[in-house]
Amino acid sequence: MKRVMFEGCAGWLHEAPGDTGVVLCAPQGHEMMWSHRALRHLADDLAAAGMPALRFDYPCTGDSTGGCDDPDQVARAICSIVAAADKLRAWTGVRNVVLCGLRLGASLAALAADAMRSDPNRAVAGLVMLAPVVNGRAYLRELKALHLNWLDSTGPMPQPTAAPDGAQDVLAFRMPADAVSEIMALRLDRMSECPAPRVWMLDAWPGSTSAVAALGQAWQAAGVRVDTAPFPEYPALMQSSEYAAVANEANRQIVAWLSPLLQAQQGAPTAMLPAHPPPTVVEGVVEESVWFDGDRQFGVLSTPSGQTVPRLAVIFPNTGGNHHVGDGRMFVTLARHLAAQGIAALRLDVSALGDSPGASRTMSIPAIYSDGPRRDVSAAVDWVRAQGFERVVLAGVCSGAFLSLQTALANPGVNGLLMANIVKFRWGRADEAELKHGVRTWRGLLDAACRPNNWRRLLHGDKHLWPIVEGLAQQVARRLRDRAMIGLARLHEGGSGAGNSAGGRGESVTAFANAAMQTLNRRGVRTEFLFGANDVGLDEARFRFGRDLEALAGLEQVAVSLRDGIDHSLFLAYGREQFGDRLTRQLQRHLETMADRTGQDAASGLGGPGKPPEAPVAV
Repeated sequence: MKRVMFEGCAGWLHEAPGDTGVVLCAPQGHEMMWSHRALRHLADDLAAAGMPALRFDYPCTGDSTGGCDDPDQVARAICSIVAAADKLRAWTGVRNVVLCGLRLGASLAALAADAMRSDPNRAVAGLVMLAPVVNGRAYLRELKALHLNWLDSTGPMPQPTAAPDGAQDVLAFRMPADAVSEIMALRLDRMSECPAPRVWMLDAWPGSTSAVAALGQAWQAAGVRVDTAPFPEYPALMQSSEYAAVANEANRQIVAWLSPLLQAQQGAPTAMLPAHPPPTVVEGVVEESVWFDGDRQFGVLSTPSGQTVPRLAVIFPNTGGNHHVGDGRMFVTLARHLAAQGIAALRLDVSALGDSPGASRTMSIPAIYSDGPRRDVSAAVDWVRAQGFERVVLAGVCSGAFLSLQTALANPGVNGLLMANIVKFRWGRADEAELKHGVRTWRGLLDAACRPNNWRRLLHGDKHLWPIVEGLAQQVARRLRDRAMIGLARLHEGGSGAGNSAGGRGESVTAFANAAMQTLNRRGVRTEFLFGANDVGLDEARFRFGRDLEALAGLEQVAVSLRDGIDHSLFLAYGREQFGDRLTRQLQRHLETMADRTGQDAASGLGGPGKPPEAPVAV
């Protein structure tokens, strides 16, 4: 697969020799994040079957140009699909182009196919629609309910700022008012004609009231071949990216449905694309697609344009199972902002995630917290250092914060950390066992207990009390076990506290966390925690460092920021703003330190960035 850029859109071409190619049209917002793995591997499966596939980010989404609040996003998305079909023909020489879309992407694909229908050189050969949005108004109602239910699950926190008039927030993403209006007016069932000669639909909600089935029947009555099938894999596909599955059976069905169009193509494609495209200027900064660690990992490096040579770099590890753009596109926005300020930024896909060459078809929480991603982030630090950057800061959210911490402990090339809502300080078999048995956190249990609907469900027999009691008992046992291990460790050390080691097999998590902070402080690694005032990660930190985090009070390089109104995943704009603000402040301190050191070196007649970093710490 090759990285491509066209008309401001970033994408990937999965090459194959066939004469039928497929343009994949992604959903929008959180559905794009959740389905990224599924569409990436659908493209792989199409290419393996001999059909070149092009997947890409619409303008104002993903790695493409444009801001999240820019106007005309729906119209620009449709135009980008048309441009993608043109590019697929030019790059590969295919005769037939099929558009394949998921959810709103399927609806946009239909509108793009309709726009190309009158031009025989552009008309598509087929349309694949996976759980398409037929009625935009109903779709927006569904998204509103999802967002409100999520807000209800965040626990006690101030009411977030409402979206501007006409706009709509959906988890970490905001649809501008004009996009909401255009989607609200969307009615595929009112299109005058079917936009393609062959259509295949996968219906996620089959039945007598299915809007997808009704649309298929209407188009079939107009003389178009329309094939429909159920889409039972849809719920497993469309969930948070830590768990989202690849729809393997649907992929096989798509390949089989397209196979009658496929013929072997003789010779090479009409246009040869470079394996590694050159850097491009995006919104005033230079962005370069990079592969490293033996081409196992992928990332996008943002650097200043012009003559400025940055000495400081930030790495954003993956959050959960998300790919490198981050929820709410936060890592793209931050990286470009920092590059404009003279600081390099790498948004990273570890080897098992996102657009890395060997990304896994499956994902799980244990895989995200495993040794592999930790080694990957450390290799990314080494790569950034090898590019000549003098200082490296890691900035992560939740599991990304965990990976950042573990990397900083193991790799002396890390100079700073920003960890938002970190929940785990160490991961082992006990954590996997708790996850397997569905152990919930104290905060999750307390929040569940405070919800009237849960009590109503309990009283009506829809919810059972025993899992709650069992979860509380497991949490108590865990706390008692940790406290006992701390006591034994202190007795063994003669009451000297947590000791100086940052690891060790029988060591408690609390001892590990305290020793880790002492180690980073001693090495001069600027370490900052950012917590929502009611976040479960803060509960964990208080258990490890004291109710008032007093164990951290004497560590001059360690700071804690608590903010009411920050949700755990930084879906709310306020949380992302606070993350960016704390990161910018820390980076400014690094720049000041680097300037002071340069001045001291010049005054003493010394050159270079100063003494080498300390040896890594065993973890």
